[in-house]
Amino acid sequence: MQLQLGWKRRIAMLCAGLTLIFAILALRLGWIQMAQVNRVMPGYQRTLREMSVLQRERGVMLDSGRGQFTDHYGRPLTGRLEWGLVFFPGQHQLDSNLKTHKPKRQFKLEQLASILNSRTDSLKAEWQQEQTPHFWTGGGSEPVLLNETQRLRIHELGIEGIEVYPVMARYAHKASGSQWLGYLNEQATIAGQSGSHQDEVKQPYAMKSGAAGLERTLEPLLRGVGPTLVSRMVSGNGQVISEMQPRVIAPANQHYPLMVETTIDARIQQAIEDLTQSSGMQEGAVVVLDTANADVRAMVSRPFYDPQHVDPKHSSSWGNRAIQGAVPGSIFKIVTAAAALENGVVSRNEQFHCEGKYGKYGLSCWKQHGHGELNLEQGFAESCNIVFAEIARRLHTEQLEQTADLLGLARTVGWQEQHIAGMPVLKHFDHEESGRIRTEAVKSDDEGARIQTAIGQRDALVTPLQAANLMVTLLHDGQVTAPRLVQRIRYADGGTMLEMPLHASPSAAGQISPTTAHQLLSWMHTVVRKGTGKSLQHARWHVAGKSGTAQVMHKGKPKNHQWFIGYGPIEDPKYAVAVLVQNVSPSSAHQATALFGKVMDYLASSN
Repeated sequence: MQLQLGWKRRIAMLCAGLTLIFAILALRLGWIQMAQVNRVMPGYQRTLREMSVLQRERGVMLDSGRGQFTDHYGRPLTGRLEWGLVFFPGQHQLDSNLKTHKPKRQFKLEQLASILNSRTDSLKAEWQQEQTPHFWTGGGSEPVLLNETQRLRIHELGIEGIEVYPVMARYAHKASGSQWLGYLNEQATIAGQSGSHQDEVKQPYAMKSGAAGLERTLEPLLRGVGPTLVSRMVSGNGQVISEMQPRVIAPANQHYPLMVETTIDARIQQAIEDLTQSSGMQEGAVVVLDTANADVRAMVSRPFYDPQHVDPKHSSSWGNRAIQGAVPGSIFKIVTAAAALENGVVSRNEQFHCEGKYGKYGLSCWKQHGHGELNLEQGFAESCNIVFAEIARRLHTEQLEQTADLLGLARTVGWQEQHIAGMPVLKHFDHEESGRIRTEAVKSDDEGARIQTAIGQRDALVTPLQAANLMVTLLHDGQVTAPRLVQRIRYADGGTMLEMPLHASPSAAGQISPTTAHQLLSWMHTVVRKGTGKSLQHARWHVAGKSGTAQVMHKGKPKNHQWFIGYGPIEDPKYAVAVLVQNVSPSSAHQATALFGKVMDYLASSN
């Protein structure tokens, strides 16, 4: 009897527990239905009511919602609305409507294939390959974009299950020298991190993130809050319900996508890309800075890259040579001359003798029989190695290193800021290299190494960005300014999200004197009037600068790096330009000087 009562109590307790659980679940469901149904879901930009509908839909992405880029004047650098063909699969369409007992539809498909320059069987195969809406790719990995004529002709056909929709194309369909912009790539999800949105509808293409350039450094800001999709309602077994028309779903947040305003002038950028192409440059870089503030107006790297087809394992094309160190050759003599003037190891009118050979360390002058008697200004203008070897003997290695640091070399100079916009550090130049003066293996008392360094050989490395910024530094009395690529980021509705103000990039040791800066600028004018830059005397602007030729080994063969860096016009400087032509034949004419002249002539005509 007691045993029966115990079982009854247990059953009663179990029933009471189950009743309580069901009551809690009912209350929770009621709470969700009445109080939370219109709340935005965490990690999404949709309410619970909207998400319940989306779970019954299948869609294709028209726009990822990623932020876009403009140039200095608001001209778009990314993001163009194009047209793409979307397939909406349906069981009845594929199994009956496309068969021979529907000759009219079959004829329309043949017409469609002709419009798309494809075959009918290929078209059908791609239509049937997925059970969700998807773009026509023509067998590739990205949507094939249609021209206006194709769009109109497809619309006239009126084929059920096929629609043409606007799709946001991020990049222009051509190779470019804008490696500073970067590219997108499918990235594996990092454990413990989540984006600002999740895929709401099954996507045929994975969401991509920045893999290089500004696309990577600004990734947390560019992600956006969700894609724009075109979707179709599906049945319980996943089949599209043809009776219900497609609908477009877009995020409701009016602040996004963000707009990044760069400092680039798109017209100058394109013109210089064209000039590097027509001049035959294979490898190298051109940098144009605004002398007023060191903002980058153009930055071209060769070889060009295609941001839509990048192999991350091979950086020869997508790597930005404008921020990679290269042997500087005689442009480094600007640093050596500055060190000599700052440390008082040479007088202005002191005479040097060059007879073509130095007699030590295998050093000789580029002029076979020498320059004869010349002072430091003349030695600078003629880029005489013998003069600078003698100056290097009077300097300490540490003095060369300190002067380089004062001038913004052997360290990164590009704009960056810590603890901004929720990021530990924000950089404008992805993977900017610092350059160097010497390696740790070289002792400071090694006279031969110091002399080689003083003429821009041995272990010295300078980036084209640093070289162009060196001109701006001298024009600003020796104060180093941090070049920018971005000036501000705006919301989609026009409001400012983030300003990136100008700031200096000083050395801890201070700066060179204004007197030294002015002296070097004057000597660069002499380079064009009487020295190695005389071919620039007939430029549209009066320009000044310094040439350089560095001997390097490339793939086991002797090659030259050619440089010319300068500014113009002399009377009212507007642009500082650095040109680097890499790995050319030692017998080649000085392409860098010629290209510098063409760049300056374009800037003069466009100004």
